[in-house]
Amino acid sequence: MYGRLAEVWGHCDDVRFRWVQVGNRRGFVVWIYALIGKELAQEGLLEPLATWDGPDVSFDDLEQALQTVSLKTVKTMEEINTAIGNGQAVLCMDGFDQALAMDVMDFQGRAVEKAIVESVVRGPQEGFTESLETNLGLIRRRLKSPRVKVEYMTLGRVSKTTVALVYIQGIVKPGFVEECRERLQRIDVDSILDSEYIEELIDDAPVSPFPTIEYTERPDRLAAEALQGRVGIIVDGSPNALLVPAIFVNFLQSPEDYFERYTMAAAVRLLRHLFFWMALLLPATYVALLSYHQEMIPTTLLMTLMSTHEQIPFPSVVEALIMEITFEALREAGLRLPKAVGQSVSIVGALVIGEATVNAGIVTPAMVIIVALTGIASFTIPSYNIAITLRILRFPVLILAGVLGLYGIIIAVLLLWTHLVSLRSFGVPYLSPIAPFMWPDIKDVFTRPPWWQMRQRPKTMEPVDSTRSADIPKPLPGQAERDPL
Repeated sequence: MYGRLAEVWGHCDDVRFRWVQVGNRRGFVVWIYALIGKELAQEGLLEPLATWDGPDVSFDDLEQALQTVSLKTVKTMEEINTAIGNGQAVLCMDGFDQALAMDVMDFQGRAVEKAIVESVVRGPQEGFTESLETNLGLIRRRLKSPRVKVEYMTLGRVSKTTVALVYIQGIVKPGFVEECRERLQRIDVDSILDSEYIEELIDDAPVSPFPTIEYTERPDRLAAEALQGRVGIIVDGSPNALLVPAIFVNFLQSPEDYFERYTMAAAVRLLRHLFFWMALLLPATYVALLSYHQEMIPTTLLMTLMSTHEQIPFPSVVEALIMEITFEALREAGLRLPKAVGQSVSIVGALVIGEATVNAGIVTPAMVIIVALTGIASFTIPSYNIAITLRILRFPVLILAGVLGLYGIIIAVLLLWTHLVSLRSFGVPYLSPIAPFMWPDIKDVFTRPPWWQMRQRPKTMEPVDSTRSADIPKPLPGQAERDPL
């Protein structure tokens, strides 16, 4: 056994072999030195073996002597290599056809920190880390029921990445779990280094600009979605968990919608839907009106716009493309630079370049305002991946508007809706509950109803148990008795 392991793990200086003598049997312990906890390995493994005083030892005796650490029996070379790669210590003794894998890993990873992308003002602040065990613990803290099921599987021929399926038995539709399991088992690649690898490999529409799989960095979000009947996929080494099935309206909802009062959340959600279409169509609409449909602009405003546009050497569509490309370059530069420098580059760069281009007669002040409003509207979208989709689609819509005017915008919107209606995510229509129309679920799409009106889970996910709460009446003010004066 030693010769085979030494050959497989040859030229791996971080892999250590430690010879031990237990009774009249000789063996060795092998581990990856960088992954184990030194004190845990010494106290839970090496000291019990060193203090063994019997003349002979059986495999059961070893299991009894090492009860202070988590044990697992491994038999094949593949199982042994996988255990070593996972940071476990493997004990092999002469005369036994099986070995013991002990969990002594103590890898120092990133601690639980505040969620960065999906930040909220009110509500839980914890975000996922790169540790699978830590992420599952964050979920178990919120969902303590034994109905919360976790299924492990290993993907990647070289990386041997552990992937966990998380769902709630009795709520989730069994077909969703089975479909997730089958799609994951079909993956045959050399490595899985992040959840995005899996997202592309199990996506329903890989060539579509719209994501059909949602991701989140918040454990409370995954717990809430599991209670709706969805399945979570957590990848070891990735701080983002996947959520399936995904529907379009979920990308326009923020976790904070359910942590604030429903009146404020409903108003903000309506504004968010408005800003989505503004981020997509505002520059195109401006170009179409100014180029082809001047009669739709008030006369005073039209005269002002035309007077500022007289000195511009480019048509409106080229002017808009220049500003949009510049804005996207500034936004990308701000993301890639260090945080303290990136914010300054984005803000100062936008101000300086915008003022300079106006003074140079390259663009009009109105175009700068339109592009700025479009950028602000795109920042209100909670999901980063759908915001990227808007940034991509804005350019073809803008070109169609520059060529065909409002007719080009109408054609773009019709093509967009046709494409959205045709999409599916794990068999669920992407535009549900709008198309197909489901009246019980509509109340939680454009607004956010109070909790006493959300007694049923969304029918879109076809949950086994559709009842979320009992028939709770609307709260009424208390009738406190007052003492007479």
